[in-house]
Amino acid sequence: MEPNNQGDEALLEENIPVMLENVPLNERDALIVEMYEDGLSTYEIAIELELNRHTVSRVLKENKIETRTIADYHKFKHEDIEDLFNRGKSKHEIAKELGLTYYTVRKVLEDRGFIRNRKDKETLRIANYVQMKNRGYDNEAISIYLGLNDVKQLNKLIRNSTVNVTAVRQKTKKIESLPDIVRDRLEGKTIHDISMKYNLYIYLLKFYYLF
Repeated sequence: MEPNNQGDEALLEENIPVMLENVPLNERDALIVEMYEDGLSTYEIAIELELNRHTVSRVLKENKIETRTIADYHKFKHEDIEDLFNRGKSKHEIAKELGLTYYTVRKVLEDRGFIRNRKDKETLRIANYVQMKNRGYDNEAISIYLGLNDVKQLNKLIRNSTVNVTAVRQKTKKIESLPDIVRDRLEGKTIHDISMKYNLYIYLLKFYYLF
């Protein structure tokens, strides 16, 4: 009958941080360097290994490891956010995995152009509202299409918008692709490129109040 060592293994795992005090310095140094190069901050390493943060910094300096600045650390985290997002992770999942707030993850993705910020979303919704209104849809149908809870929320969106909705409606009655035009503009295309693509005069685009 083989001995059951599961209890001993669990006890060993629990005491790893404490036992690190007795680990030869070169092995501890190597572990600190490895963890740092894997992207952990000096603060995270200090907590993980139950060491003083200054000790971690000193070890890195003695081993001639160039430490990251706050900006470098943020850039490293931002690249992780981008990588996880491209792998299909949700914003909440990314925040949990990287130990960040949901707001930070959302802001990074917005700044890097992976998702639209609130203002751009509202502008695109207004464009869809205008086009659907010009086609004769009522507010209830438009609310459902835009993913809003009800007509009251739609009215609030229009009321709080910085876009002159009335003026846009009057000037875009003959345009069938307003949401596409706005989407192209939000994605960085120039007014000249948009005017060529949709065969529209540049001066007309400037009067739509969406740009």
